[in-house]
Amino acid sequence: MNPRNAMSQYRSVQSRGVVTDAKPTRLIQLAYEHLLAQLAVTRGCMERIAKKRELQDVIDKGRAVAKINALLGELAASLDLARGEHIAQNLLALYSYMMTRLTAANLQDDLRIIDEIAKLVREIKSGWDQLVESGA
Repeated sequence: MNPRNAMSQYRSVQSRGVVTDAKPTRLIQLAYEHLLAQLAVTRGCMERIAKKRELQDVIDKGRAVAKINALLGELAASLDLARGEHIAQNLLALYSYMMTRLTAANLQDDLRIIDEIAKLVREIKSGWDQLVESGA
């Protein structure tokens, strides 16, 4: 077996274990962590595209942007608007805003917008980090 494939399979099994055993607050925290990772991938691709437009960077950026949109969509869909009231409404509006801004960043290869989205995600994530640490 190829060592790369073995490591990939190990990570996949390990990730599934984390997700299977996780509380809902931890799952949301993981989603934010994945969002930040994909935003970093997108940013790196954009930086390389600005220097030398390589097809692989364009493809990788597209995949990362699609993952970000999917994660934001999942986060939006998981909101309980009835119980969460104004907090859930505000998060829904923020996720929608980030998706709109992400589209603009993708079309313009705008690093500032990616940084803006990452900052927003980090701010929201810090609140979830506190929830997870408190055992919620």
